[in-house]
Amino acid sequence: MSRQGYPADRLRARIAAAGPPVPAAGCFDALSARLAADAGFGAVHLSGAAVGAAVFGLPDLGFAGATDMVEALHRVRAGAGPDVPIVADADTGYGDALQAAETARRYETAGAAALHLEDQVLPKRCGHMAGKRLVPVAEAAARIAAAADARQRLLVIARTDALSVAGMPETLVRVAAYAAAGADAIFVEGARDRAAFEAIREAAGSLPLVVNYSEAGAAPEPPAVLAKAGVRLALYPVSALLAGARAMRDAYRHVLAENALPPGTMPWSELNGLLGLDELTETERRYLPQQPQPQQPVAQQPVAQQPVAQQPEAQQPEPPHPKEPA
Repeated sequence: MSRQGYPADRLRARIAAAGPPVPAAGCFDALSARLAADAGFGAVHLSGAAVGAAVFGLPDLGFAGATDMVEALHRVRAGAGPDVPIVADADTGYGDALQAAETARRYETAGAAALHLEDQVLPKRCGHMAGKRLVPVAEAAARIAAAADARQRLLVIARTDALSVAGMPETLVRVAAYAAAGADAIFVEGARDRAAFEAIREAAGSLPLVVNYSEAGAAPEPPAVLAKAGVRLALYPVSALLAGARAMRDAYRHVLAENALPPGTMPWSELNGLLGLDELTETERRYLPQQPQPQQPVAQQPVAQQPVAQQPEAQQPEPPHPKEPA
């Protein structure tokens, strides 16, 4: 728990209240989370697609597993600080009901305030790609129920990819089943307009709804419009990732072509300020042992030279007298 209380409790209260959707900035490591928090976001989102791209250099085809996401959660929590709620992508729960329950426990221990579980088969793929397949509704509902039973305060968001696979009627059947299984919010991938969200809200029993503003698909209607249909959480999962990827590519190309530093980069001092260098240096100073003050050298007085006493010359023995003749 942070000084402001449990992030999960605060996120739950915010999405339960009327008003515009809570924006959650996409991040994937400690630096991106620090930048999002510094920009003023009240929530961040950890995307499996972003982790797969940034950590493994692979597309969103299920390469990032539970352990990878838990490790990323620890880094994002370190960067965002203890007060910013983290909404984390948990894919399918990485298995069936037992695995979904353990995923919920591990995510909550690592610092997540919420996770979303989807109803694709394992391995899953990006919701905006072709070739998605769904598990039976009862199996997906069991994952939701198991995660809800395993958590302490963590919000369990039920996501369905049925809209692009099976159409709106099947989507609404699944939404109702997931709400009944204990979901705290509903996330229909691919829903974009107010009319669709109004139908989803009715099937969900007025649970808070989630919208995905991902560059991978067509943009939904503005948050202010969707708020009238019950949308309370807006995810921006890959915006910063895409912006950062373009900036890094342009910087590399500039250095290679011009053999010079690229223009417009963040000053090194600004980055260190963001990372808390001054505060850490002050903390280090407080805890380091006090160094003794160097003593001033004492001026040496010249030593008076004492005259050297003259030693008497040694007396040479007299030579023996020659003996007298007898």
